[in-house]
Amino acid sequence: MGIIDAMDASNTDGLPTEVETIREVDAEGTSDAASSFRLREFGQRYARGHALGMGGMGEVRTWTDRASGRDVAMKTIRTDREEPNSVQRFAREARIQAQLEHPSIVPVYDVGVDDTGGMFFTMKRVRGHSLARVLATAWDRGEVGSYSLRKLLSVIARVAMAVEFAHRRGVVNRDLKPNNIMLGAFDEVYVIDWGLAALHDSQVAPLSRPEIFLGLPMPDPSLDRPLVDSSQRPETKSGQMIGTPGYAAPEQVQNPTVVDRRSDVYALGVILFEILAGQRMHQGDSLAHVLMSTFKTDGASPAERAPDRGIPPEIDALCRRATRLDPAARPQSAAEIAKEIERYLDGDRDLERRRELASTRARAAAEAFDASRTLGDEDARRSVALREAGSALALDPENREARRTLLRVLTTPPRVTPRDAEIAHRRSGIRSFRTSARIALAALLTYALYVPVVFWMGLRHPWMFGVTAAAILTLIGLTYHYYRKPPADLDVPWPHLVSSTVALASGVWFFGSLVTVPAIALATGVAYTTTFRRRAIYCVPPFLAVVIGPLILQYAGVLPDSYAFEGGSLRIVPGMVDFPPAATMTFLVMIHIVTIGAALWYMWRLRAEYLDVERKLHLQAWQLAQLVPDDARAALAASTPGGMPTPRPVKPA
Repeated sequence: MGIIDAMDASNTDGLPTEVETIREVDAEGTSDAASSFRLREFGQRYARGHALGMGGMGEVRTWTDRASGRDVAMKTIRTDREEPNSVQRFAREARIQAQLEHPSIVPVYDVGVDDTGGMFFTMKRVRGHSLARVLATAWDRGEVGSYSLRKLLSVIARVAMAVEFAHRRGVVNRDLKPNNIMLGAFDEVYVIDWGLAALHDSQVAPLSRPEIFLGLPMPDPSLDRPLVDSSQRPETKSGQMIGTPGYAAPEQVQNPTVVDRRSDVYALGVILFEILAGQRMHQGDSLAHVLMSTFKTDGASPAERAPDRGIPPEIDALCRRATRLDPAARPQSAAEIAKEIERYLDGDRDLERRRELASTRARAAAEAFDASRTLGDEDARRSVALREAGSALALDPENREARRTLLRVLTTPPRVTPRDAEIAHRRSGIRSFRTSARIALAALLTYALYVPVVFWMGLRHPWMFGVTAAAILTLIGLTYHYYRKPPADLDVPWPHLVSSTVALASGVWFFGSLVTVPAIALATGVAYTTTFRRRAIYCVPPFLAVVIGPLILQYAGVLPDSYAFEGGSLRIVPGMVDFPPAATMTFLVMIHIVTIGAALWYMWRLRAEYLDVERKLHLQAWQLAQLVPDDARAALAASTPGGMPTPRPVKPA
């Protein structure tokens, strides 16, 4: 039964569209200012208004109190319900509510009888909504208009403290439910309708006997009796249920005269469940079904009933405890429920503050990154963007703006490579350079194996051998020097390139420029082009020249021919050495084994380093994917060489 004026449903801010102004009595001083204070007769003092609601025992309507100048909600006993029991209950409700002076219990202003002798009492008139109406509204991501989950939890905490106040005054409500919780227009919270309240000594030992309700015969589901709210009945008869099915505690259903404060705690748990899960805890279309659920449900979890609502585990656990069948297993006071909720809300306020700070940091990160793309000092601004985005994610790991900015910074290369990154890149280049130098040294040192074979073949011109040996020894020395002290710019060192070219050219004296020399030139060229930077292309002309140049000079008659054609056969004309069969074949086999082996070894090492770098890139991409929203992962995949592996959820151990 309402004592509150419902607000316009289209008013989304939760406030009344019109607020009555203060009535000033005798503003012009033309009448007796104290005359309203002398009003004694009911008909003189109160002016009838519109109806607010009607229950099983009484009705509530607005009246204007001429003595005080205010509108009040007046509850009167229905003329068709003036049996002795009804009168007694009505009087008890008025007196109990009048003595429960608490900010969340509607104050009683006056009690008396009207002109017809009917009993009445007046209360504060409140504009707003019942909690039942709020919960019946369609939920959207945990919010109903201006009533967020956090606000509704605060409402329950205030209701719990009002109930605790009543308990300490020796009063058990016995009819807590969303319909009896009113939310005022200016954040007022009221517990109304104390017509079923029971008086108990607050010092009496609380009930702790689970046998009160355990083992009760279950209601027959075939009994299709409609749900009955006994708060709508004018009197309590023997065996009649007191309270509202679905909210009344199991022990209250069996024997409403032996309830204690923990029965109200149970009702608070049921209301809390309804707020969290967005549905009633005990569902059913008949009394039998609802009571069966009441007796069978031992601790209800809203998180299990509605797993997609993101229910806080602390509040879910509180709801479970409050709805246990055994009163001894429940929180032992309504104040305990309020404190648990307040503890959660205090932490939630900290979370809200962290989210606000995270949003501020995320905006700063986005602004710094945008500025780095258009203004100067790019390195410093990108550093600020990364630092602010990291701070935002530390405060709120779910901040989408910070994640998005972090993704943009990490996947958008700077226009100019930062100095630190350039240094790191140079170190990586030095490691690669030294790897190539080690392989080159190993390959060059194998030339020592050829010396005995060359003498075995027979030297024609020792000076040629001396030139070749000097070029190779010089090349070994330069390679070792650059291994110890890599070039400053990691580009091709000219002395090394010249020495390498001379050593290749001297190979022409063995079998001409078309045998063994091209293979060695190719392997050496691959090493140069994969090791050095911008000037690596400069090694191509000299290496081509050692193959083509001698042929051109021989064709011009400057050098003696290395090849002769006789009777359809190609004959190689010896230069530096003779060609005895065994020694010559040994030399050719050795030089090809060394050339092919060194080239493949170098390419294998290069490929291994590339695969290692690629694997690290994919690992970094996967880790970045955990930071960014789903809708931004496509951009990350596009910026990652070879794409990005789709992250798979990690199964709990």
